[in-house]
Amino acid sequence: MVMIIRYSDGSYVEGVIHKLECGILRATVAGIDDAVEYTLFEDRWTSETGDDVTFEFTVQREVDLMMGMMGAGGLGCAAGGECVLRRMPGGSGPIAVN
Repeated sequence: MVMIIRYSDGSYVEGVIHKLECGILRATVAGIDDAVEYTLFEDRWTSETGDDVTFEFTVQREVDLMMGMMGAGGLGCAAGGECVLRRMPGGSGPIAVN
């Protein structure tokens, strides 16, 4: 999942989560060759250099990307057959995720 990583100095980068386990998040970050680790400590995420960070998840961007990949042909499934996307409710409103 694509996310925006915001640092305490106001800078930010795009990243992709590789692993999230036991208060450690490993991600690929734009412009950095190796995976970067962020650690949850006392209700705050910190970078490897000790900077506080926050994460923003760009859900709408993922939806837009998926819809663009499907093109004008409508919904389809790579494997054929029944597709979960075909059973999703229509409309442009938000979908509850409770």
